[in-house]
Amino acid sequence: MSAARNAPPRWAEVLLERLLPDHARETIAGDLREEFIESVLPRRGLLGARIWYLRQVVSFVFWFAKEGTPVGKILLLVSSLSLACGCWLAVMEMLLRHPGYEGRIITALIIIAICAGTLLARMLHAGYICERWLWLGAAGLILIGVLAFYRHAGSSHFDGFVIVIATLLVLQGILMFATMGRTSCGGGGSQGPIAPSL
Repeated sequence: MSAARNAPPRWAEVLLERLLPDHARETIAGDLREEFIESVLPRRGLLGARIWYLRQVVSFVFWFAKEGTPVGKILLLVSSLSLACGCWLAVMEMLLRHPGYEGRIITALIIIAICAGTLLARMLHAGYICERWLWLGAAGLILIGVLAFYRHAGSSHFDGFVIVIATLLVLQGILMFATMGRTSCGGGGSQGPIAPSL
């Protein structure tokens, strides 16, 4: 077996390194790699060892969700809820196909893309890389939420789920704006709305 095959998947190692704070990156990533090669691989085989490694990486995703400022934690929670609502809305529109469903599916896909992008950028410490897109995303979420409120206020029947989604979208957009540019990176630039404070 080659050395590359005896190692954890490279993409999983990169993901782990991005999830960890600078001060713990080398130690934790190195220890997991060493345990993978010396202990887990001989006992479980290549497939079992890679599954074990992926479980370790996923455990750091949950650890990351507990870290950071209170506003960052709220943004993470609201982004997750908005993502779930966007997915639910897209699925329901595809199943029910009420008049005008195409536009609502496109809106749901935009919500999903912005929320998933916010979550990924936060977890991968990439806010400074995609800050312009996140500014546009925050403005888009607020616009979609306000339009949903406005249209719902003029409708003949009340739908609580629309109000919940609209509130989440406006809240997420405000939180994204409130946290943008708070932390500067090494080059003096901003780390965007999702830079963790570790």
